[in-house]
Amino acid sequence: ANDRDLRNALEPQGVANTLNALSKWPDTPHCANAANALAFRLANDRSLRNALKPQDVAHVLNALSKWPDANAAKALASRLANDRNLRNALTPQHMANTLNALSKWPVTPDCTAAVKALASRLANDRDLRNALNPQELANALNALSKWPDTPHCANAAKALASRLANDRNLLNGLTPQQMANALNAMSKWPDTPDCADTANALASRLANDRDLRNALNPQELANALNALCKWPDTP
Repeated sequence: ANDRDLRNALEPQGVANTLNALSKWPDTPHCANAANALAFRLANDRSLRNALKPQDVAHVLNALSKWPDANAAKALASRLANDRNLRNALTPQHMANTLNALSKWPVTPDCTAAVKALASRLANDRDLRNALNPQELANALNALSKWPDTPHCANAAKALASRLANDRNLLNGLTPQQMANALNAMSKWPDTPDCADTANALASRLANDRDLRNALNPQELANALNALCKWPDTP
């Protein structure tokens, strides 16, 4: 945090790896100070941002989401929004992690623009959607739900919901937390048939799986019930 020369000597991958490591201790002041110093360099060094590989961009955004300062995240989001090749190079895991990170700043225009662009890729790339594992799909849905009135996000969510509704193994692979998050996401588009079908499938699993219900913590249970009440006429 106090050695500018050391920070400036880090190569792009080194910056990404260091931030990724520091993000494991988000509540530790020394780690936060070091991360803020690196974030300041990122925010003010276009060449450094542009040198980050797709994996590095995903890792950096995921790390930055642990702290509230958005300047570096906005700058990286702007690059994502304007670089189709960068977006298309993100793996399914990186896509889900990046969406999840950007959802920490839902009212920031640059982050919203990046999410719209990523959501458009998700909505139009069946192979990408099918490559998401249960955790990644739940994270992506949870992120997209932060922009419920954005058509790009709604379209991506509908496409993901359709996969979830029609894939029993995927549905059964959701943990209690992911189940609650997925239901909460679906409830943002209650009048959408794909989302309603998915909510119905999730509700059926909940109704028939005592262990799953018992594994929900109070917050997850409350979120699930709040989501389900969006479909009061569904048996």
